[in-house]
Amino acid sequence: MSSARLRPRYRITSSLSSKEVLEKIQKKLNSNEFPVTGQTIQEHAFIRIPKKDQHYWSPELHVWVREQDGETIIYGVMGPKPKIWTMFMFFYTAVLMLWFFGSSYGIIQLWLGLKAPFLWSIPLGLLAIALVYAAAKYGQHKGKTQMEMLREFLDAAVEGK
Repeated sequence: MSSARLRPRYRITSSLSSKEVLEKIQKKLNSNEFPVTGQTIQEHAFIRIPKKDQHYWSPELHVWVREQDGETIIYGVMGPKPKIWTMFMFFYTAVLMLWFFGSSYGIIQLWLGLKAPFLWSIPLGLLAIALVYAAAKYGQHKGKTQMEMLREFLDAAVEGK
């Protein structure tokens, strides 16, 4: 797993058809062999940690299964619950917009020879982005064992272990 990725991605190829892969995932979900829950819908599978084991930072695995060039490609994206991901995207967007407009205004004030208190938005914006990123990495660290379990589940389901 790449350390810079906030939502790790996986790609697995299989010689089985997409329908067979999804059936294997559903069969593995029904077997209760792994402590996960989920469902398959059309060409997607959503795999989650059971409610009783979830915490704020618990990850989810979204899987797409597509047939392409004579093989089946299984794409997986691991991330937090959608509401958590949306919150972080809101924070990133808000901080970046405030940083951009504040620093632009401060630089314009400086060029015009005025007092430029908005120049403080440059280091403060960078600090805020670093804090949001650090919070996301902390959450990923807290959910690491659950992320590994979801990945193991996907490998076991696809490879038939």
